[in-house]
Amino acid sequence: MPDAVTVLEDLPEWLVVDEILLRLPPKDVLRCRAVRKSWRAATSTDKFILNHHRRQPSLPIFHRHNEGIFRLVAAGDHKIQQVLEYLTPTDPTAHIGVMHHAACDGLLLVSTNGPLIKHATFYSSNPATTFYICNPATRKCAPLLPPPRRPGFNKATVVAFYRHQASGEHRVLWLINNHDASGAVVHPPGYFVLPVGSDQPRCVQWPTHLANFRAIQTHEGPPVHHRGGLHWAPGLGIKVFDTDTETFRQMSRPAQFHMVSLHHLGGDLALCGTSLECVTLDVWALQDYDAEIWGFLYRIDLRVVVASPPLDFGSIHVPWMALVNGRELLIQHGRYRILHCDIEGLYLGEVEIKQYENSWDMFTKYLSLTRHRLQESLISLPLFEMQEEDAVHHKPPFTIVL
Repeated sequence: MPDAVTVLEDLPEWLVVDEILLRLPPKDVLRCRAVRKSWRAATSTDKFILNHHRRQPSLPIFHRHNEGIFRLVAAGDHKIQQVLEYLTPTDPTAHIGVMHHAACDGLLLVSTNGPLIKHATFYSSNPATTFYICNPATRKCAPLLPPPRRPGFNKATVVAFYRHQASGEHRVLWLINNHDASGAVVHPPGYFVLPVGSDQPRCVQWPTHLANFRAIQTHEGPPVHHRGGLHWAPGLGIKVFDTDTETFRQMSRPAQFHMVSLHHLGGDLALCGTSLECVTLDVWALQDYDAEIWGFLYRIDLRVVVASPPLDFGSIHVPWMALVNGRELLIQHGRYRILHCDIEGLYLGEVEIKQYENSWDMFTKYLSLTRHRLQESLISLPLFEMQEEDAVHHKPPFTIVL
């Protein structure tokens, strides 16, 4: 390292920062911060952090039940790398589940249902739920408080996690409702925006013309951020949340599909529609956003995909899809197969599946393709600095291992 530093001393500072440090992976940038104070200062500016984040690949995220959160090592690769590792409870009868809710700017928002932190004056999915925000690249993590309680509501869930452009704040959109003993909603749901680290939520009105549409649920998949809006596709339309004005509206979509998912394809908003038989996936792109004109791109017919071993169509499996790039995609078919194909249906391999010691592990620790993506960043939050002072009291039931 001293020899490398000596060589870099002969180069202009701007060249080192803009042409060398900017191209390094996050871990290497963090190491360079410890070498020289000027490098630390230069790589800590908002401009550098944003430009560095834009250069990082956006990779699909996987969830291995009871083990942790993973990501693809690289676009086109079949290997996965662990991001979060769930800790084994000291009590063998205890079970602490972790749910991944959202990802934004390299930050992950997760929750645990273990007996960790209880806040009598705050909502939770159950009395022991704790929310966390993590940055896997910097290995920072801190608890996140949900909105304060309001009369008539007893449950809060995350709908979206985004950056408010005007203020630069990271904010969470929460869905708050009330359930009876059977789990049925007994009170019209409410949407609230809460900046990270704040306890002052703001109510967001659900438009009256959308009153007949059911509420957006986080388990239906993350929204796609496109042209300043978060897009979901529940029901027969697309719901859009403008992250600048923080208001809802609706868009149209191809109506012939009952099961759809939204994706980001280069600079376009893409839609994947699945047939009722769950054997074909049609991919469309929004060609004119303002006019809401969609164009068909391609179809993947799983019946003609020459996979090894062949796919089992003895039972119906709803396929999940994630775009790797403009030419390749991942498709989860059943619980134990994640295919790697190109847009013409050519089989390119499969995401690695670990060898399980027994059938119970295979059943309980299977790998799932999520619709979340991780694009690493060096972004920090004031919440992380506050957590360092109180780290002893709020240790999450997982470890960042990226």
